[in-house]
Amino acid sequence: MLKFTLSSLLFFLFIFANAEKGIVVAQKYTDANSSANITVTWYVTEANCKMKMEFSDGKVNSVNWFIADVANHQLLTYTEGAVPSTATKTFFAIPVQNIKGTTTSSAIQLEKTGVEKTISGFNCERIIASTNQHNTEMWVTKDFSASFFQFASFFQNSFELAGLNAEKILGFPLQSSTQDKSGKQLTGYSLISATPTELTAADFIVPAEYTSATKGKN
Repeated sequence: MLKFTLSSLLFFLFIFANAEKGIVVAQKYTDANSSANITVTWYVTEANCKMKMEFSDGKVNSVNWFIADVANHQLLTYTEGAVPSTATKTFFAIPVQNIKGTTTSSAIQLEKTGVEKTISGFNCERIIASTNQHNTEMWVTKDFSASFFQFASFFQNSFELAGLNAEKILGFPLQSSTQDKSGKQLTGYSLISATPTELTAADFIVPAEYTSATKGKN
């Protein structure tokens, strides 16, 4: 019993010692082409990033996870929830070079407006990212000043990440709105909550009960 207790203590001390300052941000996502209820939750540190997407349209309810596997240049994704007893829980590994998004078609111009406001206790600056097709207005907090932009290649449908990455802007966009050049609203993120927290490498791995979808394939 003593040996087990000491081993457990050492394990938790190791995890704590390797914890990083991070943030957990929950946002409501809106899309002009969809009436679904979509919530995204980001878990971010300087070194790691994952995103949880909860989707409901009255017919389909799903919870999907996306983890940036920086070391192996791939995006890990899996669906949370029960599966038939005869099925295996699987995850997919998508090479970054195979990810195609909507934000890479044109050059991005970034405007740091210097306009500031406080959102849920976080000091934020209004930053505008423009292409020849879209304008994205973001409220970016540097109270959490990690290099969130570095994950742009993993989440290529994010206008916000593409904008931040254009000039390597530190910080996290707590709220945002993207419009086309006519002013039509396309997408948006409104803040639900943002919580600074300690996160470890263990928070950014696929759960052990999931098996790689490519395991055993040639």
